Amino acid sequence: MKLLLNEASDWLLGSKSRSAITEKEVKKGYNNPHPSLPDQLAIVDFCDKQNLFLLNDGISIGSGFELASIPAEAASPAHLESVFNKIRDTFAAVVPLHKDDPWVMQMYVNDEYSLKPVLNHITNNLDPKIAQMSFTQDYLARLDDLFAKMVRPEGLFLDPKTDMPYRGRRRRVRVLFYRLYKQIQTTRDKALLEHQEVMAQIESKLKSPGLQLKRLTGKDYYQWWVRWFNPEPAMTNGNIEELLSRFPYPKEKQPAGYNLSQAIFFTPPESNEKGFVFDDYQHRILYVDGLREAPETGLLSREKPQANPKHRYALLDKLPEGAIYTIQVTFSNDEALDAHLMRLEKGIIGTSLKPQQVRDDIKTARDELSMGNRLFWVNQAIFYRAKTEEQAIQIEKDLKDLFIDAKMPLIPSSYDLHPINSYLNALPFNFVPTFARQYLRFDRLIYASELAALLPVYGRNQGARHLPCLTFFNRLGEPVLFDPLHTDFISQNSHMALFANSGGGKSVAAGWIINTLMATKNARIVLFEMGNSFDRFLTHCRAKGKSVKQLLLSNQKSKAVPLNPFCEAYKALDEISSNLSDEKAKHLAEKIMQMKEGLHEAANSVEQACNEESRNYLAELSLALRTMITEANDLEEKSFTLADETILIEVLSDAILTSFNANIPQMLTEHVLAAFARRMEKETVPRKKDRILDMHDRLKSYVINSNKSRFFNVPTEPLGDFDIFHVDVSAIKDDKGKLALVMVSLLPRILAMAEENQNNNRPTFLFFDEAHIQFQIPSVVTCALLVAKVARKLGLWLVPSTQNVADMNSEMATKILSLIETWILLGIDEKELVDVQKFKQLTPEQIALIRDIDSQKGLYAEAVLLGSRYQGLFRVIPTRYILALLLNEKAEKAERHALEEQYDVLKAAEIVASRLENKVRNQNDGGYFYED
Repeated sequence: MKLLLNEASDWLLGSKSRSAITEKEVKKGYNNPHPSLPDQLAIVDFCDKQNLFLLNDGISIGSGFELASIPAEAASPAHLESVFNKIRDTFAAVVPLHKDDPWVMQMYVNDEYSLKPVLNHITNNLDPKIAQMSFTQDYLARLDDLFAKMVRPEGLFLDPKTDMPYRGRRRRVRVLFYRLYKQIQTTRDKALLEHQEVMAQIESKLKSPGLQLKRLTGKDYYQWWVRWFNPEPAMTNGNIEELLSRFPYPKEKQPAGYNLSQAIFFTPPESNEKGFVFDDYQHRILYVDGLREAPETGLLSREKPQANPKHRYALLDKLPEGAIYTIQVTFSNDEALDAHLMRLEKGIIGTSLKPQQVRDDIKTARDELSMGNRLFWVNQAIFYRAKTEEQAIQIEKDLKDLFIDAKMPLIPSSYDLHPINSYLNALPFNFVPTFARQYLRFDRLIYASELAALLPVYGRNQGARHLPCLTFFNRLGEPVLFDPLHTDFISQNSHMALFANSGGGKSVAAGWIINTLMATKNARIVLFEMGNSFDRFLTHCRAKGKSVKQLLLSNQKSKAVPLNPFCEAYKALDEISSNLSDEKAKHLAEKIMQMKEGLHEAANSVEQACNEESRNYLAELSLALRTMITEANDLEEKSFTLADETILIEVLSDAILTSFNANIPQMLTEHVLAAFARRMEKETVPRKKDRILDMHDRLKSYVINSNKSRFFNVPTEPLGDFDIFHVDVSAIKDDKGKLALVMVSLLPRILAMAEENQNNNRPTFLFFDEAHIQFQIPSVVTCALLVAKVARKLGLWLVPSTQNVADMNSEMATKILSLIETWILLGIDEKELVDVQKFKQLTPEQIALIRDIDSQKGLYAEAVLLGSRYQGLFRVIPTRYILALLLNEKAEKAERHALEEQYDVLKAAEIVASRLENKVRNQNDGGYFYED
């Protein structure tokens, strides 16, 4: 009763209650026995302006780069040693060396199974008007579908090179630098100034061995860590891309008190005695227990042959999804290392074998140090994740087997006494060298040469990623991009060559290139083909709004196509005017003869520039007329003299002027024949008169012979505009004379079309299928050479292709092929390799790449890109639908034809594409053995 009265009295008087809860008890209620993981991260604040982190001591600064690997697949030993030496020298002195508070480098490598950023990159680089076209929209949608199917756990197919699913991915290599000030007293301003100076030096040094790099931004760190700590976010049903889309990095709209270390966690992290748990995934770490032998160059990331001769991959390719390899390097100076060696030396007791070996090792270390091969303290580890405990145990076993084969044994998790600290120690910017050495003891000393061999910067070709246009893939599944029209990719011209052996995948590669050029550049395509491999692709083009012209050359009278070689004769009026002197005619004739006689010589740098200002109309007409007279007969061509060429020019000049003055709408062959008759009447020298008569009579057959006149003595309409012009010359490919005349008749018309459209910034590509046939005919090669010379001005580029490299041995092709800057080779044998070297000078590295091509029918075709600035190996993997349209193997065509009888062509292609996407490879090992 008294207690109640006292409480009532205190309340009435406003006195402090004797039973009030104490401040100590309030604090106790807020105490959390579990520390916060974000608070364990070393980062405190990020400066978006300078891309720098302030670390948790309030003074130290950290930042980093993303690196693009140096292509090293199929590299020759000499090339590999050269790259290794550059990397060793770069990283051995990448930062200043200090005894106290040394600089730290952390490197992280992981594969991200997401190609959405690649598609966005391709889309963003398109001209907005082109991006809106129906054809381009269809291309992007199908490319998106291909990317989505490639990144699935089951991949696109089982890769025979690895016996693993072939999955689309991007290998990310990130390197961080920071210096923790523990012993040295400094200010934040001084630390910032030192960091900026050193990072500028680092950037310069890293570029010297050929590494491409970019400074990591707040968005880069945010996306990297959100993917790491939220492997299967519940709020987006496990879709990490959707999570990043819904919650992007707030660079411009950061709220007050924004904390990046907290913003990267979308579900509360948990931990147990073995590690952390993020989104119900067990996250753990295994450290490397040093090296058992000196590592070979690119031990971790370079693709190399395995024990099974069918297999070829890099060690990192075998890491499970979500795994991250990391290496932490402490850059102590020689004085600190010498002090460590002295401590070891003083501790050696005895003269037996073991103490003597230690003394020898210390002596070797001192010798290496004196030679500049420094020692570095290094930690190596693998972060990995698993859905269940059983899966975690299996992954640990697989990782231990994988790394023991590389002579880099992993320390079993059962021996890790503090797995939480071990995990935290290797996180970005969290590595504290003194703490790690004193308490964790995972660090090992390795030489600079060993570090250079271990660093995961030896990778695969990815083309010119900043120049998206043509899209292929490397053996890892990374996109390979390059733009044959961009001045950063080429140095001289955009002519390309596409060579393969029989069954090498030339038609599919050519079709995929054509489709991509039309979609990304709105390119105009002219395709000379023998075999009708592209008829279904043309149907697709029509369906998506492209203007398609087709020219089917046939020997049937009812299907005759007018091809007047002189339809553009009046364009030569400015060249001849009314007073073409004998001297000028002779000079032009000499020029034409020199061009034909120089076909077997390699092009010089001036010719490779393809930068002539204007066409030579008279030379084009003279070439057509000469072809009509000789019918591309080798003996006739060889016996053709300068005097003969001069006569042709004089006759053509007369025919053009006479026809024009007579108001004839289009000069025909018959008008040239009449000019020959007039020239013959004026000639007084018997020998010359006989030669003119001979040429007259040869040309007469194109007027009086209906088999020829229906083609070559009738008016011809201009080509007009088109998106793709398909010329099927299958019917006349064995008639050398007719083929030559068709080519020299059509090429000037194509030139004329390009000339009319030269100001609209739309490129034109002229594809010669089975070019080994055309390029054995001097007049065709000469005409193609005339096209090539004005290519830059007109935006008209040649793309000869063939799967008969052995037949492309005519000396006539030397000049035109040596003009070509960008070559794509799909699987050629040793003899064909020798043939290619007649036209293209190859380095040992390029020869090694070509020899490493290994295509798999039904899955992919491998090719090598040989450009003046970029080279590398890639796989041709088109969208399944385009592949279905281009399939040309007998069995494949039969399957497609059966579907076409039930459905239309494009629907049948969709069904074939669906079957290709879900292709199952049966591994019937028992089929190798006989049944008893």
